[in-house]
Amino acid sequence: MIKTHLINLDKDTERLAFMKDNFDRLGIAVDRFPAVDGRLFPVDEFERFVAARPRDGKKTWMRGQMGCFLSHFGVWKKIAEGNDRFAAVFEDDVYLSPVLSQLFVDDQWLTDDIDLVRLDTSTNRLLMDRKAKINAGARNFYRVKTTSWCAGGYLINRRTARQLVELAPHFHQPADVILYNYEQSVITPKLTILQASPALVTQDKQEGSKIGFVSNIEAPTQTLRQDRFIDVIPAIYRTLLGYKRVPYQN
Repeated sequence: MIKTHLINLDKDTERLAFMKDNFDRLGIAVDRFPAVDGRLFPVDEFERFVAARPRDGKKTWMRGQMGCFLSHFGVWKKIAEGNDRFAAVFEDDVYLSPVLSQLFVDDQWLTDDIDLVRLDTSTNRLLMDRKAKINAGARNFYRVKTTSWCAGGYLINRRTARQLVELAPHFHQPADVILYNYEQSVITPKLTILQASPALVTQDKQEGSKIGFVSNIEAPTQTLRQDRFIDVIPAIYRTLLGYKRVPYQN
């Protein structure tokens, strides 16, 4: 069984119960990782964190991003120090496809050259290889060639977790940026990243907040304004180039 980690704040007992019910239903054992709440850090500690991670001076850190990054980083450290070839990481506001119960029996369907497997949907269109690298569990897995967002659920190679942990703080970025952003992350261009299609995981906010689990990351979700032609043009252009949205399928 693929080792599975769930990031969850101590105060979020309702989320924990929701996720445990879903994992139990799929027969997947899960280890809870106590999430870090960046909003609780004293001002001087937060400022030291930001100063050590300047993000090229282009962007700053929000406290929620800080907590989210430190939470994922803590899980990467556990995985890097463990013995599992691959492990799974989940945030606590996601829906899970039943197909995961088939895929998580073992990791033999994953080849050693893979660094990350995105199980999640993305808020943006992605450009992927036309031919799937892997077919497993009634899903195709395509190599991702452009920046993607959201880190609600993914598989990570132990080797990759070690590389992330060993990065100097100067190169640190928010969790989904350091994992999936080809323009801002020092490590993403070096990784082999696959995307499950259809996706096997989706965050509650992507499903219209059915259960009201508002993101704990203090960043507003940007949506495309249909009345702004200037926003529509790039979306049309990307679609013509083969960029696709990856839907979630139960």
